[in-house]
Amino acid sequence: MKVAIYARVSSERQADKELSIPAQIKAIQQYCQNKGWVIVNEFIEKGKSAKTDVRPEFQKMIALAKRPNRPFDAVVVHKFDRFSRKRDDHVIYKALLNQFGVKVISVTEQTEAETPQDMLLEGMLEVISEFFNANLSTEVRKGMTQNAKQGYNNGGTPPYGYRTEHIALGNQKTKSVWVPGPREEVDVVRWIFNQYAYEGKGYHKIASELNERKILSQKGGTWSASTIRAIIYNESYIGRKVWNKQDYQTKGKKWRDRSEWIITENAHPALISKELFELCQENAKKRHNGGGETHKPFDSKPVSPFWLRGVMVCDKCGTRMVGNSASTRTKSGGQQYYTCGGYLRKGKEFCSYVGWRKDRVEELVSNKLRTALLRLSMDNNLSEEIRLYHNDKNKHLIAQQSNLEAEISFLKKKVQAIQADIQSGKGKPYHQEMLDEMNQELQVKVAEYEALAQGITAVDLPDEYIASVKYDIQTFISLLDDEVANPQMLHQLAGKFISKLFIQRETKKLFLTIRFNYGGIEVYEKTVVAEW
Repeated sequence: MKVAIYARVSSERQADKELSIPAQIKAIQQYCQNKGWVIVNEFIEKGKSAKTDVRPEFQKMIALAKRPNRPFDAVVVHKFDRFSRKRDDHVIYKALLNQFGVKVISVTEQTEAETPQDMLLEGMLEVISEFFNANLSTEVRKGMTQNAKQGYNNGGTPPYGYRTEHIALGNQKTKSVWVPGPREEVDVVRWIFNQYAYEGKGYHKIASELNERKILSQKGGTWSASTIRAIIYNESYIGRKVWNKQDYQTKGKKWRDRSEWIITENAHPALISKELFELCQENAKKRHNGGGETHKPFDSKPVSPFWLRGVMVCDKCGTRMVGNSASTRTKSGGQQYYTCGGYLRKGKEFCSYVGWRKDRVEELVSNKLRTALLRLSMDNNLSEEIRLYHNDKNKHLIAQQSNLEAEISFLKKKVQAIQADIQSGKGKPYHQEMLDEMNQELQVKVAEYEALAQGITAVDLPDEYIASVKYDIQTFISLLDDEVANPQMLHQLAGKFISKLFIQRETKKLFLTIRFNYGGIEVYEKTVVAEW
């Protein structure tokens, strides 16, 4: 049986310990060797928690297992908690793999789950693992809460202008605190707050001036408007330590209510006065019509009318285009545009300004999408287009394969002819040497042919996938035809169908690439062009 190894540790620190990645792999290899199984893949996850399924190697393994020509028949782990520590994830993914004929096998918890007793045992092991993880998380959180209340740091990178310093406590324990960084950084922080408070400069202008002065940001790159905004609202600069602002346990960052935050005054030296900080907050509210909150509730974001945001990119820097509305006081009178996000965040030093009118862009994209998708949805056009794309994409490989087939067939006939001469006594002294050379060449050609065959992916798509794509196409076209646009739904479906969208500035041509994927494999792609 062909199997894949999946090994995981929760943190980089744990990855260096003895009973970690190397130990897991060694135990699995020994187990597979005893069983006579062949290991064909290894998926190694360092520093990834099993509390969620957001793990790159894990998802890559699942995608491979779902392929029609999957390379392995089972996934072998050291313990079931390496696969998942969350009961529902374990059940869902194990059932998913089982549908594709792939088993999940534990080296140390050997159950085949074929009898009711085995199923019960495996379920108990999974529940115990989840309980252990939840209990450990609770205990760790208690310690971190106490740590934050005392003003100590719970990890992470300190803000610009600060550095982490470790102080020694009793019993060989150390705690980390923030201390002022280099003088030049502290001066930059004070300059930013003063420019915003007293000089009337906004985030974009301050970032541009810092970039013009060649002052590097915290990460060693250019400054952006969003970075300046984060500094203006950061309470750390008045010596206040704030922890527990966000909920990281569920997918997506969810802001907690301020009443749940752990706030410690005078936790570290302040870089600016509280009066200057409060003045900046007042200015922010005036500038943003009452806005300027340090956070917004997770579910309170208004729906953006720009349904191509994040899908369309800048033709110069490749940054995603974002929605932008011109001021009602300008000539454009509140016109809406798709604008380069790199320019808005980092200024003209990063990318020159470009803005395309929202209504015109969406009109062009809608027309091209509607035509292309309607044609695909008719009769068997989708299946046929996928087949033609597959053949065209692999035509050079198919040609090489055909040539190799002819060469292999020719060599086999030559070998058979020489072997017949040798057996009948007609062979010459040099015939055996020729035969050995031809057999070696034949082995090489066969190996090339097999390697080439593996490179040509199968195009056998299930009817359910074709039906699902057609349903999405019909839904998308209906949304495009609606008199009242639904930007949220349009945005979700646009991300499914559009892989790339940009307008070339010099020619003013719109390039729209439609792509379909199945099981992590690209099965169809087509680019259409429209004149602006």
